Amino acid sequence: MNRSHESLIKLARFQVEELQRQMADVDAARQRLHAQVEKLDADVERERKLAETNPDAAATFGAYSQAMKTRKQNIHVSLSDIDVQAESLREELREAFEQLKKYELLEERRQAAQQARERASEQAELDEIAQRKKSA
Repeated sequence: MNRSHESLIKLARFQVEELQRQMADVDAARQRLHAQVEKLDADVERERKLAETNPDAAATFGAYSQAMKTRKQNIHVSLSDIDVQAESLREELREAFEQLKKYELLEERRQAAQQARERASEQAELDEIAQRKKSA
């Protein structure tokens, strides 16, 4: 493999792998935020049931519920931001993958051309040997 092609392919692979790691981090963050929303929903439901049976809890449930609603809205804003980031990363990853494939294809073509030249050279040698034997 040509040194410059090897370096380009290694760099392109590194970029693809790095973007894949970033994508995994974004997906993990998205999952954590969804889990937080589910936990908030469960907490609010638990507190609502408690408020139905306990007059002291009922007095503060409205404020608690509103605070949790605000928290959920903030989490949804964060999820929207993560979705934008994920889309950007997907596009970068697609481009990096295309670049890697381009470099790999160029290297495959270079190797195929080199092999064809070597086969042609070997065939020329064999033809020359055959000609010498005919003349002798």
